[in-house]
Amino acid sequence: MHQTSLDGLRELANSSLNLARQIMQHTREGIVVMDPRGRVIGVNPAFCRLSELDAADIEGRHITNINHDLHERRYYRQIWQRLLQQGHWQGEVQHHTRQGRLATHWLMLHLLRDGRGRVSHIIGILDDISRLKQSEEKLSYLAHHDALTGTANRSFLLSWFNKVRLSLDEGEQLALLFIDLDRFKPINDSFGHGVGDQVLKALAGRLLARVDANELVARIGGDEFVMIWRGRLSTGELLAKAEQLLEELEAPVLVGEYELSVGASIGVSLYPEHGLEIETLLRYADTAMYEAKTFSSAKVCLFDSAQFARLEQQHRLAGEFRLAIERRQLFLEYQPKLELSSRRLLSLEALLRWRHPELGVLYPDQFLPAAKDAGLLCRLADWVFGEAARQYRCWREQGGWQGRVSINLNGLELEQHRAAQLLDIFARERVSPSDFILELRSDFIMRRSESLMGALHAFRSAGMAVYLDNVGEGRLSFSKLRQLPIDGIKIDRSLLSDHFDPLDRSVIRSLLLLSQTLGIEVVACGVETAEQMQFLHQHGCSSVQGQLLAAPMTAGQLEAFYRNASDGLRH
Repeated sequence: MHQTSLDGLRELANSSLNLARQIMQHTREGIVVMDPRGRVIGVNPAFCRLSELDAADIEGRHITNINHDLHERRYYRQIWQRLLQQGHWQGEVQHHTRQGRLATHWLMLHLLRDGRGRVSHIIGILDDISRLKQSEEKLSYLAHHDALTGTANRSFLLSWFNKVRLSLDEGEQLALLFIDLDRFKPINDSFGHGVGDQVLKALAGRLLARVDANELVARIGGDEFVMIWRGRLSTGELLAKAEQLLEELEAPVLVGEYELSVGASIGVSLYPEHGLEIETLLRYADTAMYEAKTFSSAKVCLFDSAQFARLEQQHRLAGEFRLAIERRQLFLEYQPKLELSSRRLLSLEALLRWRHPELGVLYPDQFLPAAKDAGLLCRLADWVFGEAARQYRCWREQGGWQGRVSINLNGLELEQHRAAQLLDIFARERVSPSDFILELRSDFIMRRSESLMGALHAFRSAGMAVYLDNVGEGRLSFSKLRQLPIDGIKIDRSLLSDHFDPLDRSVIRSLLLLSQTLGIEVVACGVETAEQMQFLHQHGCSSVQGQLLAAPMTAGQLEAFYRNASDGLRH
């Protein structure tokens, strides 16, 4: 080859080398060139920046000696073996920055061979992926946690449970607590969702403070949380711990100028005692929570087999309830109310019943949960209004009962938009709302949501009276009582128990005095003895209802009772 040609090739090679060096100087990725044994020959500025070392400190040193605080030598030996076998390797490497932050890099290694196949150089390309890792971790966190409260979401709860149950030691159990906030909806309705969100965050913080690294809190609904405790707690210890949690949730939450108290009901199921699958345990804990909310004064309930039987029956009845309406299995019974001073019949209370073809006559507390599960509460309220109105029109046209009829909507839906729909039923049946009384549970009406108050005002404006039912059985705020749009209260039958002790008498006297001060009527329910009747009359109770007077009866039975008993009741 001529000398001119050789000079040209050398010039081209030098030019290419200079170009490669220029590219190395300006590329964002770190580049390191090593000899066949892994000693650093040269690095670009980006490599120095990423490794936080000067070129003079790197060149001449073996690549594994540059960062040895996070990776063991075995890790590097595995990389070297893969590199020799395949000619390349890529993966994550880490180092601590000068600020103590853990930086994650993606390193790609390639072997370069000469014309005879021997390794001449090793090229490494380094890229900082710390921000990408942080983004991935953030996305993963958001995918598995509730954005508002920072608790786990339902998806993470399911996957976490399936992992943690496999790590339990012998004798350990998982206690699943289903927590439903009792008075959260009225806060949202009265103060707005912004305040409601602050309350949720504060209560979630209290829940998170009660779990350790092996336990979990998840938000699975608007005001529903699940907490899982791990350990070897006895039933007594577990319930005591849950009651302490309730006390913490009951403590007021300060949001701006508002001091808001919520409270909760808790149902508990146990792994593996009650079930092995998370969905089963959630269903059982939810059932126990309903028991706690409805029947338990402690507001905490542990799932048991009796609840399971009720749950199974509830599912069965939910499937059959639509047919019950269509096949006219529902009916109303009527219980008279007596005025004590005149001994005359004042009104009738319409009570809902279901004549089940196999289970016999069922009462509202047995089938209303099923109606709710079937999504038929509104339709059921329509049926009750319609049937009561139809029966009243028949009595009026036939010269029968002419007094008022109370419609008990305990457990049924009642919001402002429903008032107009229910009043339209009276119009279709050609009866006047003033001939009817609406009864609602005291704890329901105490929520005082704007929608509920609007509905009550609509009924009263149309002429209906409104009574609080079950007063003395649930929570009652005397300060709020005077602000409610009501005409009367009904003292719960639990205060007229078999014992009828001094405490019951004191509570009844207080309720009678309060009602007289507010100018509202009082009906005492569950009166069964002459002693109770005398006590109530002596202390100013206006009217009574109970077995001493008459048990609930069908419309046909009532007509005979009215004809035969009216004269006797007056004397």
